[in-house]
Amino acid sequence: MRRKERHIANGAIIGFGFVGLIDIILQWVEHKDSGKDFTWESYNGLRTVKRGLVGAVAGGGIGYLVYEYKISEEEKLPFNSDEYLKKVLTSENLKADPALFQNVITYREKMKRWLVDKFGNKLAAPPEDGGSFYKKTAIASNYDLDIVLPFKKDSYVTLEDMYNDVYEKLGKRFENKATITKGTKAINLAFENDGNPVCFDIVPGRERFNYIKDRDLNLFVRPDWVWQKGSSFKTNVFTQKSITVNKPEARRIIKLLKKYRDRNGLPLPTVIVEQCVVEALSENKFGIYASDTENLLNGMNHLAQKLENKRIIDIANSNNNLSDKVSDHYKTHISEQLRNDISKIEANPRYIKEIFEC
Repeated sequence: MRRKERHIANGAIIGFGFVGLIDIILQWVEHKDSGKDFTWESYNGLRTVKRGLVGAVAGGGIGYLVYEYKISEEEKLPFNSDEYLKKVLTSENLKADPALFQNVITYREKMKRWLVDKFGNKLAAPPEDGGSFYKKTAIASNYDLDIVLPFKKDSYVTLEDMYNDVYEKLGKRFENKATITKGTKAINLAFENDGNPVCFDIVPGRERFNYIKDRDLNLFVRPDWVWQKGSSFKTNVFTQKSITVNKPEARRIIKLLKKYRDRNGLPLPTVIVEQCVVEALSENKFGIYASDTENLLNGMNHLAQKLENKRIIDIANSNNNLSDKVSDHYKTHISEQLRNDISKIEANPRYIKEIFEC
């Protein structure tokens, strides 16, 4: 919920509650003046609701006026959109809390050592870091630790056996210490560290030919329903992990778009954000500007276009259309919101605060 909607909603809630309370007091006074007992049977709840709704409308209007007043006051102050985005990125820096960051790293190393101890003889290579944490695109408000677990070709008869074995062994070891759930391709673990969650995505995969040379894995895809059969998914770990290597500007915009996505409740997978931003900032598209604002708007524009085209080919698997991860309804909704926000920011750079603040 954005600032304007939040001010209106809060005003409506306060207005409803205030007028409703006044009506209850008035009914009590009316009963007292007429010499009647004020009971649940004699209380006119419908009248309170009707008057409360009137109060909600008035309160919502007041909330909107308060929002407009704050905006008008803010407009009197100097504003630099790049400086604002820099503050957003600083607030989402994983290393902003050094102690917490070090604890997370410690958890990760302990988990990798345990995986080696438990599955070492079946692994084609040691467990390796992946995901946004490795690619330096993680944001402090929402991240997990991806660990790729590459098994040898002959380690399991089926991919499902591999997936279930990893899940069962993780369950036996951490059932009283973490919440363990089955994801589509990964096994999710959530620990609690002094009130802070530490979340892992363990991704088991089986090498296709020679993992050390080609980095190709087959993953098990868990079905949505129990009566369905699972399937396999091919990916290249090197390609996935290297997408943001030597691309610091793209990493900044990916973080900003992930923050934007979370703030606005958009069901948009990170892999789509990453690929679209890297492509948007490439020489073949918009290129890279010195301004984070320009790069962000170009990333948003390209993302909206790709969602409208409904085809986003996975760089690690040319047979996989990432666009299928998002329903047609949400693709339309997200692309429209992106374009509306771009237009508003271009008309008034200060509006960029609205898309990040609630």
